[in-house]
Amino acid sequence: MFDIAFNNVNEIIGMNGHGIYVWSVYSIAISILVVSFLIAKNRIKGVKRKIKIKNAPS
Repeated sequence: MFDIAFNNVNEIIGMNGHGIYVWSVYSIAISILVVSFLIAKNRIKGVKRKIKIKNAPS
């Protein structure tokens, strides 16, 4: 029913000589997503801080 392309973990990592390219692209993409998330989270924190300071009673 299912045709499994790889028989073991070494074949998944190696991918017939293309593994270095595939896994490097995956790691770059995941890194970009994580960095983007952290930047957005930091900006939201800064905006919340500015709103708090602006709305603080004088």
